[in-house]
Formats: sequence, C-alpha cells, structure tokens
Amino acid sequence: MIIRSWRAIATSQAVIDEYIAHLQATTFREMAALDGNLGASLSKKPVGDKFELLYLSYWRDMDAVKLFAKGAPLDDAIVKESTQKRLESYDPKVEYFEVCASSATLPGQLNN
Repeated sequence: MIIRSWRAIATSQAVIDEYIAHLQATTFREMAALDGNLGASLSKKPVGDKFELLYLSYWRDMDAVKLFAKGAPLDDAIVKESTQKRLESYDPKVEYFEVCASSATLPGQLNN
C-alpha cells in the first residue's frame, strides 16, 4: 500500500470546517470512484494561531496513483482552485511512502 502525503496551512477552524465539507461532498467521493484508491484522511495540528493540515490518501500501488495523477508529474500536488483559495498556503509537492508494517487496521489489505 502507498500513502500519498500533502501538507497545508489553514488560518482557522472555520476554514478547516469548510474544507472538510468540501472533501466530503466532492474530493473523497471522486477519489473513492478511482480504481486502487483505498481512502483518505485529513488531520490537523495547532501551530500558533493557525493549523497545519496533513492530508493522506491511501493507494493500492503506484499504478493506481498514476491513474489519479492523469499524466501530471507524480510529485506535484493536485489542488483544486477552490481549495487553493481556502488555504493560507500549501505544499506544491507531495511525498509517497510504502507501508511495510502496521499494528493498526489500515485501508486495503497488507500482504506483508
């Protein structure tokens, strides 16, 4: 399983609430329809008077990620314009991690 990670900064809890509503109404549903997508999550961490956001999406393999990227460079963040307007800043690049062990129940099946 592959984890695709991306970070951003939100200025308030209200912005996070709007972003969550957007994710639940559109992004999570769109991604769930893609072959090889195993889910996604959004986490937050207070940093001063703002919040750091960590978006993780879970993929069966890198071939599934390539389908999601639709030909764009795999390390480029795919950030909708409406999301760009909500957030104070965001990383233009993403990172990938291959899950090699876990004690938790994760999306999908681990075969290791």
